[in-house]
Amino acid sequence: MTGEVVELFVLRSGDRWTIMSEGVARGNFDYQVDAEEAAIRLAQGVRAKGRASDVMSPDRGSQMRRVWPI
Repeated sequence: MTGEVVELFVLRSGDRWTIMSEGVARGNFDYQVDAEEAAIRLAQGVRAKGRASDVMSPDRGSQMRRVWPI
């Protein structure tokens, strides 16, 4: 893998969820789990192109935790 790690963050946006990466919001989801699944698919695509990636999402206490790779 080359270059910097591409970090994808699942974040609450009002009453919805979005994926933030490199300053860009991607998607609009009703549920956190749906945003996490979409972020993992994006991260897998990034890895397939030879770049390191990870997905972070808040737990119930609003602390960010890594959800992929585990």
